[in-house]
Amino acid sequence: MEFFLIRHTAPAVVKGVCYGQTDVALAASAERDIQVALAPLPKFDRVYSSPAQRCLRLASALAQRDRSPLVLAPELQELNFGEWEQLPWAQIPREHSDPWAADTWNLAPPGGETEQALWTRVATWYRTASSTPASRCAVVAHGGSLRVLRCLILGRPVEDRWSWTLNWGEHARFEPV
Repeated sequence: MEFFLIRHTAPAVVKGVCYGQTDVALAASAERDIQVALAPLPKFDRVYSSPAQRCLRLASALAQRDRSPLVLAPELQELNFGEWEQLPWAQIPREHSDPWAADTWNLAPPGGETEQALWTRVATWYRTASSTPASRCAVVAHGGSLRVLRCLILGRPVEDRWSWTLNWGEHARFEPV
């Protein structure tokens, strides 16, 4: 089975704002960006998407293009930043953000989740998705959940999650080891 991990196109968010699971709109260039992202992609048997509109718009266009099933996967949402959602990072007191940044695996923002929780929910989704019959799947999601998914597909350790990323609208192809 092939997995194509695809990051959503650019959101309409002011740089420096924490938005994790907030369902923000896409940038004004969204339609063009989506067409650019679709152009190099092959045909897919199944398209999975985070339910956030910034993912769903690209995933829907892909599923429609390929006449493939579109499956919403809430487990693929970005990290939940809780009370920090929609705040500029500069407004989050350093005495709160510094300890969290030093141990994101075990610590959560107030009302949010740890990276360990993100890993667990993406891993749960991956176990199910990888056992579903399909030869080529698209996964449209967020930077955080895609980093975790790459590690899971390649059998990489959790510490490797920050060694890779995709830019807006980019994709990467992987086969499970």
